[in-house]
Amino acid sequence: MKSKANSIRKPLKESTLGYLLILPAFLIIFFMMIYPFFETFRMSFFRVSLADIRHETFVGLRNFSKIFSNDWPNFFHDILPNTFYFVGGSIILQLFLGLFLAILVNQKWLKGREIFRAIFILPWVTSAIIISISWNFMYEPRLGILNYLLRTIGISSPPNWLNDPNLAMLCIIIANVWHGTAFSFIMQTAGLQSIPENIYEASAVDGAVPWQRFIYITFPLMKPFIIINLILISMYTMNVFDMIYAMTNGGPLYKTEVVSLFMYHQAFEYGHMGLGSAIAVLILLINLLLTLLYMKLNREWAEV
Repeated sequence: MKSKANSIRKPLKESTLGYLLILPAFLIIFFMMIYPFFETFRMSFFRVSLADIRHETFVGLRNFSKIFSNDWPNFFHDILPNTFYFVGGSIILQLFLGLFLAILVNQKWLKGREIFRAIFILPWVTSAIIISISWNFMYEPRLGILNYLLRTIGISSPPNWLNDPNLAMLCIIIANVWHGTAFSFIMQTAGLQSIPENIYEASAVDGAVPWQRFIYITFPLMKPFIIINLILISMYTMNVFDMIYAMTNGGPLYKTEVVSLFMYHQAFEYGHMGLGSAIAVLILLINLLLTLLYMKLNREWAEV
């Protein structure tokens, strides 16, 4: 009986020790992620002022209706198109540039591949604020390098990049793509290196040319990595705030006011914490919708 009791106590002690070891990590996750999420969700149903955050008034879904009834900027006319323009442009360029660079660096004939990998990853490890300031200097109308180069080739009136309503968002997308392509490059490089080399060797024996190997071998085997990459860069780009805030702060004329910046302005500049929380919940729902669409796309690809 004693041996049986000891055999029961030993796994119990081991499991208790295991729970105690993961308790600090769980507490960090709870206080940094889980609790703020539920608190934000709860606050979205209340009218809360930043000046008097302890005083709350239950308003139900009024904060959500106020998001869509705001006149300037209007959510459907200004915020949503700007957001999808920024997210869509960034995702497409990051995905294809990352894949192109990954295929290029993965070629055996390229010398110094490790050096190129390190160079391509550098923008990702650089602070977004530093990148924003650097691109601001390049876009500067009078002293920026871009307009200097345009003047040297004979263009006397170069664009006023970040102050032009038609160019400001494109300028931010270019800066964000320069910053974020490194992540897609890392993901696609991992995908390419997971493909067995003997498959390519067998296809070469069968007479397949490079574009056929890409269409019939590389792309099908890269689909899981592409879907994961799409999900992660979509969520990251949807939540980009610091770069747009540092470069234009939503201007000119709200042409770069995306949903994350709209949330910041409402919550911390105008002091409407309840409304800002409702916008945060909306961002979560948009991210969830995009993730479900990507998962559906992944299932359709798997059936092909």
